Amino acid sequence: MKKTAWHSGPPPEIGWWPASLYKDKRVIRWWDGKVWSRWAESTNSAEEAGELATYPDNFQHLIRWTERWWLK
Repeated sequence: MKKTAWHSGPPPEIGWWPASLYKDKRVIRWWDGKVWSRWAESTNSAEEAGELATYPDNFQHLIRWTERWWLK
């Protein structure tokens, strides 16, 4: 099993990414090209996740992202 690689800094493109303060792949955030949104997870509806994507997270410097598991 391949170990998950977590990265700091911006991801390669705008969109939803697994991105977390605690390296939790179940947490996703919207990257708008400048800042990360607040987090969403599977218990959130699409509408709730969309709403959360409009609010920037307060801990930008601590967020780490990894590859999109749903594209594999």
